[in-house]
Amino acid sequence: MVSLVGLVALIGVACSAADPGVTATRSRQGAGGDLITTDTTGGQERDYAVIDGVVDFGERGPAHPDYDGFLTAAFGDVQAFWAEAYPETYGLPWTPLEGGIFAAYPEREATIPGCGKDVSTYEDVRQGTAFYCRLGDFMAYDDAESLPALVDALGREAVAIVLAHEFGHAVQARADEFRQPGILKEQQADCFAGAWTAHAASGGSDIISLDDTAIRAGLVAMIQISDPLLEDGSNPLSSDDPHGTGFDRVGAFQDGFEGGPARCQTFFTEGRIDNLIDIPFEPTDPNAGNLPLVDPNPDPTNGAVDIVTLIPAGLDLFWTELAAANNVTFTVPTFSPFPNAGPYPTCSGIDDNLWPKSVRYCADDNTIYWDQDFAFGLSENEVTGDMSVGYLFANAYSDAIQTALSGTKTGEARVLMNDCLSGAWVASIIPPAPETSPVYLSAGDLDEAIIIAIALSDQSTDTNVNGSAFEKVDAFRTGVLGGLNACTIG
Repeated sequence: MVSLVGLVALIGVACSAADPGVTATRSRQGAGGDLITTDTTGGQERDYAVIDGVVDFGERGPAHPDYDGFLTAAFGDVQAFWAEAYPETYGLPWTPLEGGIFAAYPEREATIPGCGKDVSTYEDVRQGTAFYCRLGDFMAYDDAESLPALVDALGREAVAIVLAHEFGHAVQARADEFRQPGILKEQQADCFAGAWTAHAASGGSDIISLDDTAIRAGLVAMIQISDPLLEDGSNPLSSDDPHGTGFDRVGAFQDGFEGGPARCQTFFTEGRIDNLIDIPFEPTDPNAGNLPLVDPNPDPTNGAVDIVTLIPAGLDLFWTELAAANNVTFTVPTFSPFPNAGPYPTCSGIDDNLWPKSVRYCADDNTIYWDQDFAFGLSENEVTGDMSVGYLFANAYSDAIQTALSGTKTGEARVLMNDCLSGAWVASIIPPAPETSPVYLSAGDLDEAIIIAIALSDQSTDTNVNGSAFEKVDAFRTGVLGGLNACTIG
């Protein structure tokens, strides 16, 4: 059985100071700071009638008018997609799902097949949120708690993308690849979900349609399901049912979206597991895995251990060393906060309405100005955490670097270059980071950076201001995986 355990609960961790006594564990849950949301709903409001025979709703029948019809359409289209794509990809005929798809709820009397036992109880399904079982070739999902919560949080379209991932395991069973390493099966299922999403988003479906908002929400869902660490601190890549980090999951999803099922087919033979990022953690961090924005009790000898001290120090060290090694004249920028309600900084080309909820570099006085209320909310939020602020600081710093190097990129191209350069800095602080570095990453940091990148992306792919979600994620991942040499300034 392959399930989506922990679909609703995000477990992330955050930055740590480069000090043996300050390491990372799971971040605080339930923290405040709703200045940014993972709710990317707002796509098309098309109504979908329930398609009979797709989902076994039991004696209760369809109970969720807001998404039951849509999900039957999505499931129907996923099956239709693979009926055509599977023979093209694997050269074998497609066998439809034999055991069916079941909606589970506590009062259901009609039985759901068991996965290794006679029947599945509601609790069996609820614990996994949704799962595919090779024994019986069926799927089941929690239609009482988990799925309604996901629809409320991310929209019905995002949930369809997540369930397309689960259907990907049925594809693996047909391709006789169900015994591959767990992390690679999850990566490939993400890729399969991306392939189907591209099909639906490009107008290839006669049943269902997806828009840019739905795709952004699907990427957020990939991060929500990520598991950068386990409760016992063990390596998730070697666990029985790992999904991997959100950073790697969105990369696999994008591979499928851009390359289709044929791109996904090679996941078990291309050495992919060697390129997955797995950052360890220690369960002794007094900051509970999330650096505070400002250290309330700085050590009189060693100084503050917080975001506003360590992130700028890490950026200064990385970029000044590179500048000196390449004989580039570079003066480190100053960091200066401002209140969300103003008064705002004065900088040519930046109107007052652009300052709230932003971190911006001003070339006039070589200063990075940051909204302190916005940053505090991000740092305290359980989804975004400290590395979301780190990402914003790094982006603004990268703009200072482009200015120092007389970079000629403007508009969207310049923004995406900032993403890549930020990723190059992040690559330098992935453990084991240099002993001189004042900060290093811990598990979950990359996901925090990805989530803020998606949140700041253009709502539509044809806006071309900040870059689409895929473009921003790709630029950032390029820097992280390829380092500075993968970014081209010009």
